[in-house]
Amino acid sequence: MGDVKQLIILASALFASCVVALTTFAGPESLPSGKEMKEVAPAPLPECNWTGFYVGATAGGQFGHSEDFDLDGYWSHPGWGYRESGALFGGEFGYNLQIGRWLVLGPEFDAGYMDLKGSGEDPNTNFSGGPNFGESDSNFYTTLRGRVGVPLDWHGCWLVYATGGGIGVNYYTKDYDPNENFVGSRTDFDWGYTVGGGIERKIGTRWSIKLEYLYFDVDTQHFTGHSPTFEPQNTFRFDGETAGNIVRAGLNFHF
Repeated sequence: MGDVKQLIILASALFASCVVALTTFAGPESLPSGKEMKEVAPAPLPECNWTGFYVGATAGGQFGHSEDFDLDGYWSHPGWGYRESGALFGGEFGYNLQIGRWLVLGPEFDAGYMDLKGSGEDPNTNFSGGPNFGESDSNFYTTLRGRVGVPLDWHGCWLVYATGGGIGVNYYTKDYDPNENFVGSRTDFDWGYTVGGGIERKIGTRWSIKLEYLYFDVDTQHFTGHSPTFEPQNTFRFDGETAGNIVRAGLNFHF
């Protein structure tokens, strides 16, 4: 019995020492609850909102392919093609409507200068009398397109978009044969279609930069040429066509 009594006294003393130590370490305050220990979430960063009108400038280049088609058998074969390329620059105006977090859409209009300069020799007429040539050129252009975009990041400052609509070009086409004093040409404002896409980045709340690609195809240009060498038929019909690719960068101000 004596040993048991001593064991009880020793256990009681050890329990009392642990209680005193725990009280001294913890202090008079109660232990924190799980709710108090929960870390406060940081405030969200400002989001980019694309809704509103914008105006800006673009610059870049274009490259493509032009063709001349001989409809009346001037050289007894259908036609030939050649490469064209040139610079472009202009201004643009548009409106964005942001629906929720993940959809941006709206119209965009741009106009400026685009050079469709190119020329090529008809390979089927390269003989001692001299070749036949085709030529294309342009100056003023405009597009009217719709855009549908999706923000890439949670804050919405990166926008990737698809675009498509109409393109109009003040387009010059020419076919000439210096050996026969034959010249056929026409300058007209022709419409076509354009499709493409791009990526745009908001800088602050007012500015954005973008990189854009467009494919375009201008409607067929009909023209005639006259040569006094050929009688009784001395008037011949031709068609001119041009399609190409536009790569450009832009800077926009958002109202």
